[in-house]
Amino acid sequence: MAAWEYKVLKYKLRMKGFDYEQIEKDLNELGGEGWEAFSTIAPSFGAGQAVEIAVAVKRPRV
Repeated sequence: MAAWEYKVLKYKLRMKGFDYEQIEKDLNELGGEGWEAFSTIAPSFGAGQAVEIAVAVKRPRV
């Protein structure tokens, strides 16, 4: 049995960029539930602009 459980949060690029306030809100909420961010993923396409970012979080499996 794995010692950790994982979750990936995905955020799409919007007209005015990424919604960093929403990302912060989500991370604060999940942090209160024992989740810890440990990695980000920002794949880029074409001219190098990321159209989506992901944040990986983990917490000890209960």
